[in-house]
Amino acid sequence: MKKIIGLIATCVLSQSVWAEDASHISATASLAKMGFGLLAVLAVMMLIAWGLKRAMPNGLGQNAVAKIVGGVSVGSRERVVVVEVAGRWIVVGVAPGQVTSLANIEQGASLDQALNSASAQTTPIPPFAQWLNKSFGQFKR
Repeated sequence: MKKIIGLIATCVLSQSVWAEDASHISATASLAKMGFGLLAVLAVMMLIAWGLKRAMPNGLGQNAVAKIVGGVSVGSRERVVVVEVAGRWIVVGVAPGQVTSLANIEQGASLDQALNSASAQTTPIPPFAQWLNKSFGQFKR
């Protein structure tokens, strides 16, 4: 019982000593203490983020349906991207506001096979002059 009372008395006395010291803390020391605390909190947050990244290599969506195989930039805001979906490679053109399928090929197909299948899938686009004449023909009637 005497040990507990002695422990409580020590805590109370030490707090009063800390209270006296607290009145003499300068603004610079207070600012440094706050900065150190901020850095400590940021370091702990970065450590937690690093640990989560290491624990989950594919992020939160480990069972992704589509996987990006590769891509290349063809303009300032346009890209051609190869996406793997269910064992097939889909070549898509990505621009702001739209995604267009360019080809659908077997995974790992050679370049010649990919070009042949892509040309077989696309329909030829008529020249602009033909389209314009057809459009004017509709308005004349």
